[in-house]
Amino acid sequence: MPISKLLNLGLMGGAVLQMATISAAADPVTVIPAPVPADGYYQGTATHLGFVLVPNADPSVKGIALQEGDTLAIVLPTEFKREPSVAVREDSDFNLTLTKGWPQAPVKQAGQYKIFFDDKSNAIGVRADTDVGTEGANSPGIKMIHLRGGTFFNPVAGEYNAEVHQADSAGNTKAKWNGVINIAAGPMAGRVAPTNFHLGPNENSDFQELAQNQDALKMLGIFVWDSAGKLKNGVGIANADPARFPKYDHLLVVTKGSDKVLDASAGDVIGGTVLSAPQGAKGQTIASPRGADGKPVLSGEVLRSAKFPEAQGGAKPSDGLLPIAFRSGDKPGQYRLQIEMIKGNAIQYTFNVQ
Repeated sequence: MPISKLLNLGLMGGAVLQMATISAAADPVTVIPAPVPADGYYQGTATHLGFVLVPNADPSVKGIALQEGDTLAIVLPTEFKREPSVAVREDSDFNLTLTKGWPQAPVKQAGQYKIFFDDKSNAIGVRADTDVGTEGANSPGIKMIHLRGGTFFNPVAGEYNAEVHQADSAGNTKAKWNGVINIAAGPMAGRVAPTNFHLGPNENSDFQELAQNQDALKMLGIFVWDSAGKLKNGVGIANADPARFPKYDHLLVVTKGSDKVLDASAGDVIGGTVLSAPQGAKGQTIASPRGADGKPVLSGEVLRSAKFPEAQGGAKPSDGLLPIAFRSGDKPGQYRLQIEMIKGNAIQYTFNVQ
């Protein structure tokens, strides 16, 4: 829908809101595959996407606030069709949730906002029932919209323009974002995504604060998928193999057999890591944590936190969840860990070392 036109958003249980656009330039919105499920970003699957409004994931950087009556809505191209068997639940975050910028960290829906869908504009979004601030339980505020629940169906592979609008209760535009949704033809050759299912709701292993030469208190957790879009078990962190994989300082290796040998020559290498550190720093490293038997804990062996309901896999092994232990080096500053899948995607973690 052209920016210059009025956007009519049908508010469930209320009047139609006329949202007029303004001439100010739109900010960019980055559209990414949702951390879960495995599909949702390629053609012929239910839509599961994240719309990143505030790209800085640092929890010290504030996100977006909503005032009572504000709306925040994604306007999807008409090629994204509503799934008629999936109802839009006004008083639930089933179809859409606002998040704080890291996985399993929603800005609570109940008592704060309701979900709406307008079929004329193909827009889905939220209407604030009260002020939704950036402090307290909502801190640091809204940074991403997670579209989920099988509410829409992805079109054929290609690039599609999308818009996000924030308006006040009178329909005046407060902010807007433009971006591109890239729908793939099929699953990536390999995919990783950050998760905190092993830690608990609202926990965050990114941007941890550490002293020098200290083990991070929170284990990193990533989901690993193979080229078929299936969660991959038996993956661990192995030492580098500079001759074969000169780019990486550590490798993601699929072990073979029950001995759990983490060696590039003894398993299939599916990815690697690049750990950057302040100039001159030494001692920084990552590894697979060790279990009580002294063997590495591989993907698929970590329990989801018991803080999650049993229906969400709480206190049970989580397929594809790879734990990673990080240790800082001997220099203060920012350390960054990039985790890549060969011919797939990449994600990054940041550590602030004092």
